[in-house]
Amino acid sequence: MEKNLRCAVIGMGLLGSQHADHLFSHKNTSVAAVCDQKAEKARVWAEAHACSWYEDFTEMLEKEELDLVVVATQDPYHKAPILGACERGVPYVISEKPLTTSLADAYEIREAAQKSGTCIKVLFPNRFYPLDRSIRLLLRKGYLGTPQFGEMRMDDSIDVPRNLWGKDSKKFSAISSPAFFLLSHAVDLLHYYFAPGKVARVYAKGKRSVIGSEFDFLDCLLTFDNGMIIRLKTEWTKRMEELVENYVQLTAEKGGFAYNKTPGYEAGQGLRIYLEIPKEKAEEAAGLLEQEGIHAKFSYSEKMKAYRFDLKAQDKNDFDWNEGVCLYADSFMENGERKVPFTDLEEGIRQVAVVEAILNSAREDKEVILEP
Repeated sequence: MEKNLRCAVIGMGLLGSQHADHLFSHKNTSVAAVCDQKAEKARVWAEAHACSWYEDFTEMLEKEELDLVVVATQDPYHKAPILGACERGVPYVISEKPLTTSLADAYEIREAAQKSGTCIKVLFPNRFYPLDRSIRLLLRKGYLGTPQFGEMRMDDSIDVPRNLWGKDSKKFSAISSPAFFLLSHAVDLLHYYFAPGKVARVYAKGKRSVIGSEFDFLDCLLTFDNGMIIRLKTEWTKRMEELVENYVQLTAEKGGFAYNKTPGYEAGQGLRIYLEIPKEKAEEAAGLLEQEGIHAKFSYSEKMKAYRFDLKAQDKNDFDWNEGVCLYADSFMENGERKVPFTDLEEGIRQVAVVEAILNSAREDKEVILEP
């Protein structure tokens, strides 16, 4: 049976080649072409998979009839291929995170998409992990009550900016920073957890130390439009053998949680949620998670006087990060609401706005208020 979406991938680096592999194998997509300014990368993949290859994305967009374009170039270089896809009338675009590294560029993409009718989504696979879905679900259903304050750390090993992109690592890290590389994930995840709440004000401090990007380290206070405060910290200079360390904690009106999403040295992966609610409501919450295919160990803590939910990714709760691009591709052909909402263009723009506000706050040493 013929596959439904003819796809092209622009940027055949670490992530782009993975996206191409998965779209090639996926039942609903075929890869018609790949493109990279380093032509050898595109040529090698294309010859192994019997598709066209290009060095110039403009030429590719002119010659190929495409349903979907995946943009996986380096962070600062997403705008031009997305605008090119809009100008050629490509109906669907998936952008790697972040959508752009400036709000002005994001607004330019919005204008082009409105003119062309192109549907653009920004790839944030963290939303699909069952443990993250459980947090959003229990918050939205009110089991935790009103969120008050919390913290998130999202750090990379110093090996990432030094070596992740091979001989291009020094060049890439100089034009990026943990703000674009990590905080884009963090901000989207926070907006996902606490929707419809949005970050309204930010105050940040930053430091340039080892790598030489504008900020190697950022520590931020995010105030949401409902008054909740989240401390958000990131760096990509941490001396650790693990690639990434990600921790989230929340204190809410009726409980809270601690989540070692991606643990560091000798820390175990897992999520523990406490609910200070009647037994029947706690059992209802446990049943709701089970209905969603999320597996939790449910018990009562005498010490905390609260019902406890323990979740681990390996307990049938895992997700393959690389499958995210296929789920996004399928979403363009689906009708109706999904269990996991995808990051659409407006949410992608809001994420860019928050990260830009964080950077401006750190540069100017003052609080920045975002437009509603």
